[in-house]
Amino acid sequence: MENLFMFLATSLILRISAPRFKRYLIGQSGGTSLLVSGSDQLHIKYTKEGDVIYFSDSAIGNVAYGLICIQMKQLYTLWKAETILVQYINRVRKPLGIAYNISMEIKKTAGQITITDYWQDNNGTDWKIKGYTNGKTVAVLYVKNITEAAVKEHDAFLNGFKFSQA
Repeated sequence: MENLFMFLATSLILRISAPRFKRYLIGQSGGTSLLVSGSDQLHIKYTKEGDVIYFSDSAIGNVAYGLICIQMKQLYTLWKAETILVQYINRVRKPLGIAYNISMEIKKTAGQITITDYWQDNNGTDWKIKGYTNGKTVAVLYVKNITEAAVKEHDAFLNGFKFSQA
């Protein structure tokens, strides 16, 4: 009986302490993403070109989980979309205070390009980002302070973006 009680208590503590992610539809972008539960508030901005930018940033303890998703007004070839994704990733470094990028890995699959990168900001905080594009949508997800979260947790968040199948 004591073992059963300890098992239940441990399970409850682990369930409460682990960040919970929930799948959310990202506006009209044609994509969904895992976000921190309860962070269903997406902020929206528009570019001069008419692109729609959705963004979200939530913290669990000292770890920040963020999403920037751009629904582009026009459809681009994957080659051009890859260039746009790389330029966007490079552009967001400055406002986030990124001092270094450690390694950028580009992966191309049928109809999609994914970029993974590791950053370090001016304060020495480590980040991991993952960018996605399919020619119509660009998404950049980041985890700030990756040393404070289990790899399994931040990878679940970063791998959680999906384009709709339609």
